[in-house]
Amino acid sequence: MLTTTTKPRGTSDYFYQLDPSLDLLINFAKNLSRLNGYYEIVTPIFEHKELFVRSVGSTSDIVEKEMYEFVDKNNRPLVLRPEMTASVCRCIIENNLLMKMALPIKTFYIGPMFRYERPQSGRSRQFYQFGVECIGSNSYFDIVEIVIFALSFLQIFHYNEYVLKINNICGCETRKKWITALKKYFSKYKEKLSIDSQKRLDKNPLRILDDKIDGEKDFVKKAPKITNFATKDEIDYFKKITDIFDQQKIKYVIDDTLVRGLDYYCNFVFEIESTSSLLKGQPTLIGGGQYNTLLKKLGSESTNCVGFAIGLDRLIVALTNNEIFKKQKEMYLNVDVVIAPLESKFDSYALSISNCLKQNAISSLTKFGTNKLEKHFKYAQKQKAKFVIIFGEKEIKENVVLIKDQKTRQQEKIELKNIVSYLYNKLGWKK
Repeated sequence: MLTTTTKPRGTSDYFYQLDPSLDLLINFAKNLSRLNGYYEIVTPIFEHKELFVRSVGSTSDIVEKEMYEFVDKNNRPLVLRPEMTASVCRCIIENNLLMKMALPIKTFYIGPMFRYERPQSGRSRQFYQFGVECIGSNSYFDIVEIVIFALSFLQIFHYNEYVLKINNICGCETRKKWITALKKYFSKYKEKLSIDSQKRLDKNPLRILDDKIDGEKDFVKKAPKITNFATKDEIDYFKKITDIFDQQKIKYVIDDTLVRGLDYYCNFVFEIESTSSLLKGQPTLIGGGQYNTLLKKLGSESTNCVGFAIGLDRLIVALTNNEIFKKQKEMYLNVDVVIAPLESKFDSYALSISNCLKQNAISSLTKFGTNKLEKHFKYAQKQKAKFVIIFGEKEIKENVVLIKDQKTRQQEKIELKNIVSYLYNKLGWKK
């Protein structure tokens, strides 16, 4: 039964004071992006349906089965965005950014995406995604740098339970030959394919290769490989990328069944899959690759592009037992100081101290209206405060406060004018 007090299936509530995981990853993502020279782009949560039909592909699972579609009051078909690369490219074209900005344009995005699919651990109908796009790239090194960027998101947590898979899916002409061969090959096994794959056989047999069920069947794994049709230039192009990986000592596996699920991908594609049992059946943490014809398909000029996306909800599941991530979450929740006036009539004095601390980047909380020190300490414990500042009438007259270290349980009397410098020293900060 639907009620007004239950959320829709496949969605989540995030209360960061209880679990800051998502907020923590968003902050890491933004910091890593700035470190790599990427700047945020924000696009609407809903777009015209045609944008995704033209870019993602009319035969993709996203368009055929997973989009949240609706018609507005003027009968315009709109969708909640299922992914962001198409939206970024639309934004680039609409705002003429190829002419206004230096190339390559390096941009990142963070936000909710929406797909109607069976909810599972790490895969919801509303899910959060972080991604980066390098628009106007003309170097093999941009491609490798993108992969290094993606790997760094795992390396900051010393997360090693993954494998980097790469593949060369070549250009349009080569893929046409490959697709023709796949149609001929799979027609021999039509009865052994799932209903979905049988439908894909004529429209887009590439989707059979990355189908979660059929993709594991032996005859699918033995299907014709694109390397049988690749040109010398395409083979050389891929080798130059793998040579750079080798030079940079980046471990990878060439997976010739890897095609990615969206039609705009071409040439180099990659996925970073978790090997942890926590994500059994849904191992892909990060996926991306090149999409050199997408802008042209949407009405602009042909432009080399490369990017990747991370499902943050899935990454949170992968990091469940990660000690560094758990420690970061604990630190993220900790407040520096709780201010504990002995009587509520000193709340105004507490507010003045709190404002001073905040102006010096020291986080501070006060439980106003409290006359019992015991309640202040219980509050400090729940907030995981590092220090408690205590004062009453006597301390106010003497222009001092008592500061208790919650870890060592030691208490010191500090002059009011020295509170900031004292806490900076205790916190290990530089003034």
